[in-house]
Amino acid sequence: MKTNCGLLLFFLFIMHFALQAQKVNSELWGKQGEFWDKNKIPDFTNAGYKNGKEPIPTYPTSINLKKLGAVGDGITDNTEVLRKAIQQCKEFGTIYIPEGNYLLSDTIVISRKNICIKGEGAAKTKLFFTKGLEELYPNYNTRFKNQSSWSWSGAMLLVKGNISGIGIEKLQIQFPDSLWNGHDFHERAYNAIGFDKGANNCWVRDVVLKGCDLGFWLSTTSTNITLENWVLDFSEKRAAQKVSGHHGTNIYGGYNLLQNFRIVGRFHHDLSVESTKSVFNVFRNGEGLDLCIDHHNHDQRNNLFTNLNAGLGNRLFFSGGNEKPNGICFNEVFWNITAKKNMPYCDQYDEAEKQSKNNICIGILTAKPSILNDANGNWFETIDPNLLYPKDLYKAQMELLKK
Repeated sequence: MKTNCGLLLFFLFIMHFALQAQKVNSELWGKQGEFWDKNKIPDFTNAGYKNGKEPIPTYPTSINLKKLGAVGDGITDNTEVLRKAIQQCKEFGTIYIPEGNYLLSDTIVISRKNICIKGEGAAKTKLFFTKGLEELYPNYNTRFKNQSSWSWSGAMLLVKGNISGIGIEKLQIQFPDSLWNGHDFHERAYNAIGFDKGANNCWVRDVVLKGCDLGFWLSTTSTNITLENWVLDFSEKRAAQKVSGHHGTNIYGGYNLLQNFRIVGRFHHDLSVESTKSVFNVFRNGEGLDLCIDHHNHDQRNNLFTNLNAGLGNRLFFSGGNEKPNGICFNEVFWNITAKKNMPYCDQYDEAEKQSKNNICIGILTAKPSILNDANGNWFETIDPNLLYPKDLYKAQMELLKK
């Protein structure tokens, strides 16, 4: 027995060193950050709730929604009960929503600080919104010609105002299963969760959003929001479409952390950074069917996309917006992104009048060669993402700065 144990330990020892030998480090990082050049790779460790320096809190239950009169039968309208609960919830308290299917016919706005809405789990507690923003509050052609601003902003469950400490946890948000009309800026605006008007240091975790036109919206003044352990999914009709919604996430603000996520289908834009305020956001540990990272107006800076599985890999850098050419970006970091096929680097739209500049692309699954410091300041370092170490640049930065 001792001989067998000794052989096993020896085998594990050899395997450990074999795996270590296969690791490949970037010239801009090294093994443990000894080559970290912050002029090229920014410090992303201030993203998320409390600048990533404090754990997300757990508030005790203040109100049980069923005891306040809610009925989770999928028929009874619970809009006013939930609004009442938000007004009555004690500060640093939780509105607990037990298992059930809770119908809601209008928007729910949270404008009080330090409260949490928490279900029994995304498979058990379901909030079913019967209508969208465009249906309830028509905005088509009122501000933008032949468009509705609800196509890219707003939410049915909205945190609004210069408030902090708001949590949304362990529940599912659903919308009626209807076909997406396409990229016509006239959706029903089935927009799930949003943060507006200075909302900060808030969080969403352990949620499923189903049938959305827009999953998460963060305004230009919404900062230090953590969105973790989330899934964007579709019901039967939308799931059958090639593209099933407009924006998976639409981030206008900065220093936000989006992590541990899965996008089951395709949005026209899966992960969007939309404005000059979209800075130092981190997207990590996520996957999509055919992931699209959208730099909508090219003016975004210093965002990190790390440890992502782009799925099919057909449209990683596909972008929208009014500025041309589509699909370029500036001053971004892409680190360890894999897919089922080789992908280009972010200079794929190589048009003479405007090109991608000052980007860091390391560990992207590609057949293209390394080009370190090209004429536009891009650093393209070709490393097999299976061999790249560390896998998650955000985690590596956090661990390094804790030492």
